[in-house]
Amino acid sequence: MQLGKKIRDLRFRRGLTVQQLADLSGLSKGFISQVENDRTSPSLATLRDLARALDTSVAYLVLEDDPAPYIVRENERPRVTLGSTAQVEVLSAQPRRNLEMLMASIPPGGSTGTDRDYHHGEECVVCLEGRVHVTGGDHRVVLEAGDSCHYDGRTPRIVENVGPGAARVVFAITPAAFEATPRMKAPTPVVRVVEATSVG
Repeated sequence: MQLGKKIRDLRFRRGLTVQQLADLSGLSKGFISQVENDRTSPSLATLRDLARALDTSVAYLVLEDDPAPYIVRENERPRVTLGSTAQVEVLSAQPRRNLEMLMASIPPGGSTGTDRDYHHGEECVVCLEGRVHVTGGDHRVVLEAGDSCHYDGRTPRIVENVGPGAARVVFAITPAAFEATPRMKAPTPVVRVVEATSVG
C-alpha cells in the first residue's frame, strides 16, 4: 500500500478530517492533502508528526506490505517489567506494525502498573490463567480463565491479579501503542464491580 493511502486509511479509521489531522500534527491541511494523494514526499520529521497524530509508528507508515507471516520465537520475544511486578512479553512483529500482541504474567497481588494508562485505539484482553480485575473508567470487570474483555483504549485501565496464584493475560492493541512506562496518567474514579458470568 502506498504511503498516502496508508495515511488516508488511518485517518478514516480514527474518524479524523484532514483539518483535524492538520491540527494534531501541526502540519497544514494542504500539505496533508498532497501527502495523501502522493503529490509530495514527507521528511522523516514530518512522518514522526503524522505517526504521532495518528497514534501509530513511523515503521508502520513506511514498511512495505508483506503478505508473508512474521514469526516471533519464544526465546526471541522482547521482555519488559511493568511497575515492579508484571512481566510483559511482546508477541507481535518488531518493528511494531498497526496491531500489537502482548502477554503479561502477574503474580498474586500484582498489576500491570501503578497508574492507569490509555491511548487512542482499541484493546482486547484475554485471561489465560488465574483471576484478574480489569478496571477501566468507572467499571471494574472480573475475568477468569477463558474470559475476555474488549474496550476503548481511551478509557484509563489497569489489570490486577486478585487470585491466589499467578495470572497470565494476553492483550491485543490497535494501533500499536505499548510503552514500558505509563503513556498517560489519569485520576482514579469510583468503580463498580461487574462479575463475569458464564453462558450455559
